[in-house]
Amino acid sequence: MINIIDKKKCCGCTACENACPQKCIKMIEDREGFIYPQVDTQRCIECHLCEKVCPVLNPVNLPQDELKTYVVRDKRKDILKNSTSGGVFTSVMEYILLQRGVVYGVIMDDDRVIKHIRVDDISDPRLKMIPGSKYVKSEIRGIFQQVKRDLETSKVVCFSGTPCQVAGLKAFLRKDFENLITVDVVCRGNPSPLYWKRYVAYQEKRYGGRITEAKFRSKTYGYHSGSMRLSFANGKKYVGSVRVNLFLKAFFEDLCSRPSCYDCAFKHAHRVSDLTIYDCWHAGKLANLKDDDRGYTNVIIQSEKGRKLLDEIRQSLDVYETDTEKAIALDGIMVRNCVEWNDRRETFFDDLEQADDLEQHCNKYFRISAKDHLIEGVKKYVYFFK
Repeated sequence: MINIIDKKKCCGCTACENACPQKCIKMIEDREGFIYPQVDTQRCIECHLCEKVCPVLNPVNLPQDELKTYVVRDKRKDILKNSTSGGVFTSVMEYILLQRGVVYGVIMDDDRVIKHIRVDDISDPRLKMIPGSKYVKSEIRGIFQQVKRDLETSKVVCFSGTPCQVAGLKAFLRKDFENLITVDVVCRGNPSPLYWKRYVAYQEKRYGGRITEAKFRSKTYGYHSGSMRLSFANGKKYVGSVRVNLFLKAFFEDLCSRPSCYDCAFKHAHRVSDLTIYDCWHAGKLANLKDDDRGYTNVIIQSEKGRKLLDEIRQSLDVYETDTEKAIALDGIMVRNCVEWNDRRETFFDDLEQADDLEQHCNKYFRISAKDHLIEGVKKYVYFFK
């Protein structure tokens, strides 16, 4: 049976829970807000299927063929404006849904929970909530079973997620479905849902209203100055960059990500997905393009299905071929590398349990200076009159 001793060896993908024929595995949150498998040993029949589908225990040996990479972005100004980078995934979703298919992606729901959802209708208002980075480990329990049911009814399915979630889904399915397309997003790490919950409570108290929308990296000040933007039910707005934002600051200080993110088993250029996407900061150097601060996306083609998909959606995109290794060197350090373990991470969560004031808690672990606040204020002024 699955037995997690070292938490760095569990990515929380839920493959084991979904695969268990006895339904005796439950994913239970720990004190940091991350889920881990817990086995009911009285019901376990020692089939070891949970171990066989674990993507960490069973790494896939992928062909090391030469990879194709493209600098891409959506031609539509409104899509590009509301995306994190180049807006590529919107065209992917539209294509799948127009084939009467199903899309699985991540949104923030009405309870401010970051979660995977299923969408099968292009008019579903939640569709617009899926594109864009969400710097939180998403709630994914029960999703793999839904994906399998859709695949077995011959629906075309597109699943997007972190590399560990895509690897977990593929391991759970245990066969290659021709009607499955997977897109993985290169990530720095997966911050704690518990810390996100505390941050939401902190901001809602400050602004006196419920958060109705969260953009983890908006283009309010341009693509190269991504900031978190929050909208509240009372009409108020908040915008803050990593320089001053308590959630982003903790994330980029590597204080709040899942333990497995510091020893990620999926940090490779070659992946089990069909497409790999990540930010493109150097479009000028990679594709001789003018940097207009509106954003581009690097897209790695991982399979023939991925190549065909990109060909199908090209009409709505600007696509420029580039060198894979150059793109990784300039923009994709997190394609192959993990973040370093912060020695204060465990005490960060120890203190978080007892903390009444989030701002005071964070002040123990990182400093936001008067200069930081001044620069943030100047930035707002400059972009207001730009």
